[in-house]
Amino acid sequence: MSGLLCNGPPLARSRQVAGSLLAATMLLLLVGCGASRGTSSQGSPVATEPAYIAEPFTHQQRLVEQGARLIVSDGCSACHLESVRRRLAPSFTSFAGHRLTLTNGRRVLVDEHFIREALLHPGDAQIRGYDPLPMLRAIMRLRLSSHPQQVAALAAFIEQIGPEPG
Repeated sequence: MSGLLCNGPPLARSRQVAGSLLAATMLLLLVGCGASRGTSSQGSPVATEPAYIAEPFTHQQRLVEQGARLIVSDGCSACHLESVRRRLAPSFTSFAGHRLTLTNGRRVLVDEHFIREALLHPGDAQIRGYDPLPMLRAIMRLRLSSHPQQVAALAAFIEQIGPEPG
């Protein structure tokens, strides 16, 4: 299990969960992109290509898709998708959009800005109730401070799959 930091489930199950997450993310990108309808010369409706086929993805959609791939390939899914059962790390599915308490006592809203800063400066964003060492090691291993595009993609993905703001 090279690259995985958490003692989670077998690699096959982790890949299955990560694959499901990637598929769900792609579905989320496509939700709301329905087929547009035009009219023929006789005034009757004619189906045209759906917008997601005829138009390129937006910059934000590309970031989310890139982030989904990184979550799987970098091993983040091992701790952040199985955490509901093991409580190793906050689950991405319920992380963004919530307030949490850091080890220094500060309460923060988990939004895209916070996620970016936490990925760039993990020592300043240690979350109360979780061992910070696995995350610190992962960020050092991935050298995220040298890859701002990857940080932007990860933050976009994590923020996107969180719950809708209430």
